[in-house]
Amino acid sequence: GAPQSLIFAGHVAANGARIAVESDAPLAWPAGATIELPRAFVSVHRGDHYATLVNYREIMATAGLRAPAPGPACYEPVWCAWGYERNFTVAEVLDTLPKARELGLVWAVLDDGWQTSEGDWYLDRGKFPRGDADMRAFTEAVKAAGMKPKLWFAPLAVDPGTDLLHDDTDMLLLNEDGSVRDVTWWNSFYLCPAYAKTVERSVALVRKIMGEWGFEGLKLDGQHLNGVPPCYNPAHRHARPEESCEKLQDFWQAIYDTALAIQPDAVVELCPCGTGYAFHNLHAVNQTVGSDPESSWQVRLKGKTLKGLLGPSAAYAGDHVELSDHGDDFASSFGVGAVLATKFTLPAHPGPDPTLALTPQKEATWRRWIELYDTLRLPSKRYRGELYDIGFDRPEAHVVEDAGTLYYAFFADRWSGPIELRGLGDGLYDVDDYYQERQLGQVSRAAPRLDVPFERFLLLRARPTRGVHR
Repeated sequence: GAPQSLIFAGHVAANGARIAVESDAPLAWPAGATIELPRAFVSVHRGDHYATLVNYREIMATAGLRAPAPGPACYEPVWCAWGYERNFTVAEVLDTLPKARELGLVWAVLDDGWQTSEGDWYLDRGKFPRGDADMRAFTEAVKAAGMKPKLWFAPLAVDPGTDLLHDDTDMLLLNEDGSVRDVTWWNSFYLCPAYAKTVERSVALVRKIMGEWGFEGLKLDGQHLNGVPPCYNPAHRHARPEESCEKLQDFWQAIYDTALAIQPDAVVELCPCGTGYAFHNLHAVNQTVGSDPESSWQVRLKGKTLKGLLGPSAAYAGDHVELSDHGDDFASSFGVGAVLATKFTLPAHPGPDPTLALTPQKEATWRRWIELYDTLRLPSKRYRGELYDIGFDRPEAHVVEDAGTLYYAFFADRWSGPIELRGLGDGLYDVDDYYQERQLGQVSRAAPRLDVPFERFLLLRARPTRGVHR
């Protein structure tokens, strides 16, 4: 049925819990009539949130809300130009591509700063003096370097002082008192996703980005993307103000369908800029991301959450590794089966943050992790989030399974003591630390423990030795 704006209320007491689904919409219930209530379910579970998210995903799939299956391009590792930030030069970006490709990275993301403003989306003539011709030359240069170009933009945002606000004020989402709705931090205003003109203008921009300029992927960014408030703009003639909320998912579907119609293997990444994800948007993207994590813990927690919501082989990117603990924690991405991404800069022109420069020592580290990633491609395998509780099991543990081989990742500041390898089948398994390249012995379902001290992380691989394995 059509989306509805509902309120979920809950109360927990010593003797149980009370859960209610409420609606502010008026209800007429004539005598003798029947009423169909909104579909809802309650899940009782043990352990962390993963099993409940899997159940939720499966129930929503029966209602027709299912995330698209990611293609191979969604798992390819990423270099993003955001290390150079908004004041990047085209030369800085292009000069970095040979090193990025040499390290094994495939996607090259041109981030915020290519445009004059959010809303107009004109090319910055200081960076692209010939306009469209220069942007086409840019994407051709990326492809000539052996990489794939992806472009950042922030849908549904418009800056003060733009031509759009002068010429197309009817696109604005308005509050009940007629005021504009702010997008905080961005110093922007909301556009209404349920207004046909907003959809048409956004779709036209995607056609230009991918059909004319030659980009092969989109990075859709902004903390305002998960949901919008009710819209009271009279020009939109909404049947109800909540249509703006309820049709947001249709807006994303229009963006996604347009991108894939132009480039069937396009990667459409949604990055809600430091926030969580609204499930109703996820059926129209094929890559999610750690979305500005502030720690490695958030990389892993978001990874487990999104694998639950989207499926065990969901294309989830850990975001720039520079945002993880110590700025180099690739292990957290490996542990949850996440796509690797980095925003390193070149020492010759390191950008605003010199700590992002790819020193020889960092280059050796980056190269080793990316080569290992290219060999294993764990994100496309089966994440086994049901085996460990991220909240209470110590050390923290994650598993990715590939055709009977289990890849374990353990995390702790420092650990000394036994670790348990869960999820084993029948027979014996040979265990190795595949990052340190050392053999650790054998385990079985009956004897699944090893004593392996470690600091920060431990990455183990358990491969069947003999017998029947399930």
